[in-house]
Amino acid sequence: MSLGLKVTLALVVVAALGAGFAAIVVGSRTFEGTVVPDPFEAASHFDEARHHAEALGWTLSLRPDALHTGTQVLRFSLSTRAGAPLEGAEARLRVSRPGTAWRDVSVEARREGPGQFAAEVSFPEPGIWDLAIRATRGADGLAFERRVDVAR
Repeated sequence: MSLGLKVTLALVVVAALGAGFAAIVVGSRTFEGTVVPDPFEAASHFDEARHHAEALGWTLSLRPDALHTGTQVLRFSLSTRAGAPLEGAEARLRVSRPGTAWRDVSVEARREGPGQFAAEVSFPEPGIWDLAIRATRGADGLAFERRVDVAR
């Protein structure tokens, strides 16, 4: 084997090891930890939560349809199975980016009328965002999740 081939082979091996090491360093610096403490336990309650939601019969309607970057007021309404406003309810909103907790923000929604709510939210960048709205009325509670696309 010639010296040039040995040097080339050594450089390829060093580059591959360097890329692997760099990936490990970047991955360990950006890892945010566990998203769900016990994923199996959370998944096992999925059907239970779905049955609870069906039993309550509450529905969520978001307004406006077009969201944009920056601060804005997000309005939504909660209704009963019969379509009547969900009176006496409270709501809390969480805005987050999928797969990360870096930009998570929670705000209390203010009541604007029977079953009508508004919350001031900020989307610092365009793209896909998750909205989690937790509605409660008395001892009953229900979480709604929506994925939205935020324009520039």
